Amino acid sequence: MSLTATAIKVQEIAEKGESLVSLSPSQAARLQELRFCRVLPTSDTGSWRVTDVNRVGVVAIDDVRIIVKPKTPLRSLIFMASYSGVQASVRDAHFAFEADKDLPSALASAFLSAVDNATSRGLLKGYIPVDETGTVVRGRWDVARQLKSRPGVPVPIELTYDDYTEDVAENRILKAALRALIRIEQVPSRVANRAGVASALFGDVSDLRPGRHVTLPRESRLNTHYQPALRIARWILEATSWAHTQGASAGSTFLLNVAKVYEDFVGRVLQATLRPDGFDVDLQVSDWRLDSAGEVRMRPDIVISRNGRVVTVADTKYKVWGDGNGSPPNADVYQALAYAVTAGVPEVHLLYVAGDVSPRKYVVGSTNTTIIAHTLDVSGTPDTLIEDVSRLGRSLTPGRAWPPGVSLTTAEESLERDAAT
Repeated sequence: MSLTATAIKVQEIAEKGESLVSLSPSQAARLQELRFCRVLPTSDTGSWRVTDVNRVGVVAIDDVRIIVKPKTPLRSLIFMASYSGVQASVRDAHFAFEADKDLPSALASAFLSAVDNATSRGLLKGYIPVDETGTVVRGRWDVARQLKSRPGVPVPIELTYDDYTEDVAENRILKAALRALIRIEQVPSRVANRAGVASALFGDVSDLRPGRHVTLPRESRLNTHYQPALRIARWILEATSWAHTQGASAGSTFLLNVAKVYEDFVGRVLQATLRPDGFDVDLQVSDWRLDSAGEVRMRPDIVISRNGRVVTVADTKYKVWGDGNGSPPNADVYQALAYAVTAGVPEVHLLYVAGDVSPRKYVVGSTNTTIIAHTLDVSGTPDTLIEDVSRLGRSLTPGRAWPPGVSLTTAEESLERDAAT
């Protein structure tokens, strides 16, 4: 029997805590194979316990649709996903999706609004290198290619030139995301129809090469107005391609890595906050090694430095941690301590998702290292979110949290003395 003739069974699981779902053994095994949660049997036949969820969205398995509900409010989640520092174009216009109660629909509505804003003056154009064989000289004659392909034959000519065109990476990414939206089963017809109309604008744009990871073009003065749309497009493409590569039902599974959205948002707000004051904020630094032989790799989320010298490290933790949770998990503390030892800094910060809980300090006496656990409330308005992260960023850098009258230089000297003690 086809799925069109079979009633779709909808079930929900929560991102936080555990949930019970009714599945056949085969369906439970396939859910486990997606590797975004743990699926455990219960004493009741056909009932399964789902825990350790690390993605949100929709999963399709046969005639079952499992809605994975995020613990973060949809409005905040969409804002964090679209954040690019171009605040004028993302704060209000992208939130006309309150009627959409599920993540794929809400993200799709926000994306379409972002595309409308980005293309209101037409598609972005840019110069791309083109290799061409012709009879009329245009651009530069590629002598090496000419000799390799037809030595001694002067015509046709191998040419290389820069073409000013709409077929640039930015437009390819938006086109691919629009096509992905049309294939998502959960997207309402009104949204899918809008995506179809919008995709017609990209008729002369080449297709993006399929892949699980999407690298956004470097932000520039020319593509600034595209940034919100590009950022949402990346999340849409990764949410759909990730599920597809794991063998889920094509067109019906959409799984978003909210922890990465949170990490990316916090990092970019810190960059916007601290760079004007001379601090460099690097995200996902991949060249750190814990041991002298360079065999133990480390990848801190946020590294803050000044004049080439690391001043502190921060790691985002998409975990709820607050008054009733005791100390941070030991593994998080050990990781922070390893960052401090490697960077030679006296403080490392853990940035958890939670409510209004005061920072807590944990001093490791043997290394004179202080690990500070913070919490960020992501349930507020976009303005509040940015203000909270900006305020946190100012407290992370040396010289900001010191008493009035203490200069940055004096504070740095004090840190050096403390670290050497």
